[in-house]
Amino acid sequence: MPAPRPVLAFLAVFALTCFSRISAAENSTSTDSAWPEITRENKPWTRWWWPGSAVDKASLTRQLEQFAAAGLGGVEITPIYGAKGYEDRYIDYLSPKWMEMLEHTAREARRLGLGVDMATGTGWPFGGPWIPPADANTKAVLNSTGKLVGEPTRQLVKRPGPGGEGLVLDPYSPDALGRYLAKFDEAFTAAQLPRGLIRGQFHDSFEYYGATWTAKLPEVFRAMHGYDIQTYAAALLAKPGDPALAPLSPDTLGRVKSDYRETLARLHLDYLRAWVTWSHDHGFIVRNQSHGAPGNLLDLYANADIAETEIFGSTPFPIPGLRRDPADIANNAQDLPESLVVRMASSAAHVAGHALASSETATWLRDHWKESLAFAKPEIDRIFADGINHVFYHGSVFSPNDAPWPGWLFYASTQFQPHNPWWDDFGALNRYVARVQSILQRGQPDNDILLYWPFADLLDDEAGAVKMFTVHNVKWLPDQPVGKIARALMDRGYTFDYISDAQLQQTRSESGALLTGGSNRYQIIVVPATRRMPVATLQKLAALAASGAKIIFEKLPDDVPGYGRLAERRAEFKTALAALSPHAAVNSDVLAAVAPHARREALADAGLNFIRRTSTSGTHDYFVTNLTARPFAGWIKLGATAQSVLILNPLDGHHGLAAQSAQGMFLQIAPGESLLLRTSNAPSRSPAWPYRRPAAAAVPLTGTWKISFLQGGPELPPALETTELKSWTDFGGDETKRFAGTARYRLEFDAPIATADDWLLDLGDVRESARVILNGQPIATAWSLPFRVRIASALLKPGRNLLELDVTNLAANRIRDMDQRKLPWKIMRDANVLNINYKPFDASGWPLTPSGLLGPVTVTPLKAFTP
Repeated sequence: MPAPRPVLAFLAVFALTCFSRISAAENSTSTDSAWPEITRENKPWTRWWWPGSAVDKASLTRQLEQFAAAGLGGVEITPIYGAKGYEDRYIDYLSPKWMEMLEHTAREARRLGLGVDMATGTGWPFGGPWIPPADANTKAVLNSTGKLVGEPTRQLVKRPGPGGEGLVLDPYSPDALGRYLAKFDEAFTAAQLPRGLIRGQFHDSFEYYGATWTAKLPEVFRAMHGYDIQTYAAALLAKPGDPALAPLSPDTLGRVKSDYRETLARLHLDYLRAWVTWSHDHGFIVRNQSHGAPGNLLDLYANADIAETEIFGSTPFPIPGLRRDPADIANNAQDLPESLVVRMASSAAHVAGHALASSETATWLRDHWKESLAFAKPEIDRIFADGINHVFYHGSVFSPNDAPWPGWLFYASTQFQPHNPWWDDFGALNRYVARVQSILQRGQPDNDILLYWPFADLLDDEAGAVKMFTVHNVKWLPDQPVGKIARALMDRGYTFDYISDAQLQQTRSESGALLTGGSNRYQIIVVPATRRMPVATLQKLAALAASGAKIIFEKLPDDVPGYGRLAERRAEFKTALAALSPHAAVNSDVLAAVAPHARREALADAGLNFIRRTSTSGTHDYFVTNLTARPFAGWIKLGATAQSVLILNPLDGHHGLAAQSAQGMFLQIAPGESLLLRTSNAPSRSPAWPYRRPAAAAVPLTGTWKISFLQGGPELPPALETTELKSWTDFGGDETKRFAGTARYRLEFDAPIATADDWLLDLGDVRESARVILNGQPIATAWSLPFRVRIASALLKPGRNLLELDVTNLAANRIRDMDQRKLPWKIMRDANVLNINYKPFDASGWPLTPSGLLGPVTVTPLKAFTP
């Protein structure tokens, strides 16, 4: 398909930004048939830390009411270490008092339309004071006779809450897990907590440090591989150059280690399956963060009802105006979010047929108090395009009603909580997320390609011991052949999900298509260059190919993995390879090979990120986001054929039919913007999408700006007047320099003399969000890039007009002032408050953070046009 023809790229500037003809569309969820009714699952949820579990009913109710009013859909409760000076309020985990607080929270949440999940423990990972040493985390060591045995790691629960301090559990023992969960059975039974009040249980990322052993490992190893692991005990733990390695070739050593690693993967999967079974038996669903585990992430994620990834750090998107000051981001470049890894969780959910895939979102987005709503949006947009449809913010912290500002804190959080100055504008972000997720949670994924993940290749390595597959150091994926193919497919506009060996076993061929265990449909399997492939996988691929399934190999696999029963398995491998050969398509040019079988989306040619979903009615939904530096305006042919395409703007809820021609649909989208597209082959009565372009040059709004400070602290600065827009820290005295909150900018101006169908109000540089009011009429909340609002012509009167902008800044300057004055706000135990590089937090040396409306502010007359 030829690349889309650009049409005057500047037209994209006027595409979608806050198209607010009336305020109601922006300030409420739409009730027309274009948008689904918003549910609690559609709304974003948040992790809710309970410091010291020092909660009380009045404060719980108040904060839940604030969450509901801001548009959150639910919370996940995780107790952590407490605040100093409040020890008399601490509540022990799972005690009768704690269970009373849990029930109160769940009942109040239900009243408010919120959902509640809870971590199955305090802090992370699982563990506590009732864990005996025999059930605790252990590492493999050699005893005096040269045999592998377990040695306690003595790891303690990280960031525990009161009553949760203690040893970390053995992550490979379902029996130990059962004894751990008995404490929960006891507490839930005693409290008689009604079934269904709590939606789900949560397991955080695998951080069982040093976990390389469990008592049953030799037994399970022998059952899986047919030989005694103790035969190779010394070699398994030997360092390079150790004489114990001399009898073994690198190939043999890699194979033995592969068997050992596969055994650990199996044991951890059994552990999580036991947790899932317990949860389901008690009426809970489960969310699991599989990353970090030494197992097949696809199988671990798919085992949960909701697979959850995490995005940690921030991405250097080239969106104009998106600030990413090196002083505010982590020094470790390995912490950049990686789409290929995010797609592990969404792929597992898609292939298994689970409706939701979640993400811990905005962890260390910037340093504390320097995160804006505008910084969050592109990160969220990318994970939407990567298949995530259930956002969990990281996060919110319980604070009692009497806690002084800034309240209680968590050391690694974007502060999504009422003490943050931008809380009143937070609802605009949440309405946006809810609209997008209302579309992305319906129907089914519509990806064409199943991309095989050669997990055995990662295990077959003579170096090291356990392989951990984290979201931080991610070379295990992008640097591998599968990662390179995945990147190439994304860049060319092909849609795919990863698939594991076990998931392939549940896949069948039907009328030339492929149906996975979750009954989702795909067109083709792509197998990247693979050194080691399990016999069962090769046999399954041969059977699928023989039944008519389309399978493309970049290169045929070389051999089986592992060491056990090697000769027998090699003979079976050879037979399976011979059965496959008549049906195998081998092509090192994977992109050329998939072209006849998979739809290619030209959206990728424009640098746009997207995801496509389908419904039983035959319509297709697209989420499209522009995370580049370039606006786009032009014709695009979608991969899904359609009689009509409805454009839906998730910023404000407006929608209209796209212009169409033989070249496709006409699309305008500026950097930082996102939209939804819905295709249909049925007639539509929706109005046309209002395409606009400038009718004349932008007109600067000048005059005297009157600035009054509305709310915030530590005190309200005196009112100001200025004819020059600049940071309010450059005006007045110390009050403005340390102020965090909201100021109203008021300007009277004469409407430009021009004929316009609409007007574009461009606020320029906003630090950090602005509620727009024109002639007393609320228009929109400008909280994301670009800070532009489209205004209906009727709202801009001939002659004199009044523009009011309620602009909110970050809390950074107030925190800076508190540290300079050495005020005692960092009162948390344990980690207390750390900076983004995990050093003690100190803002006293920060430069002042620009605040308020920096402008320039302009209005541009727009005229309608038909592409």
